[in-house]
Amino acid sequence: MADDGLYEIRITTGEAGAILRAATERAVAAKAETLIRRAHSRGAAIGVAVTGSDGQAVRRLELYLADVVSDVERS
Repeated sequence: MADDGLYEIRITTGEAGAILRAATERAVAAKAETLIRRAHSRGAAIGVAVTGSDGQAVRRLELYLADVVSDVERS
């Protein structure tokens, strides 16, 4: 679980996984989007899990990253 004021995103593919952490929503979202786009370009299926101390921020991140995954899957 993420510590107070820290957001954590776990991104998994069929072959690997990564844990991204940052103190702000924006910073962790940017890191995650970059990694999602890179993983997709290699043809990997992508799973995303978000944790953090602010439930509303976690939900915003989940929705945003679901849109990113959907976008890369359409392209």
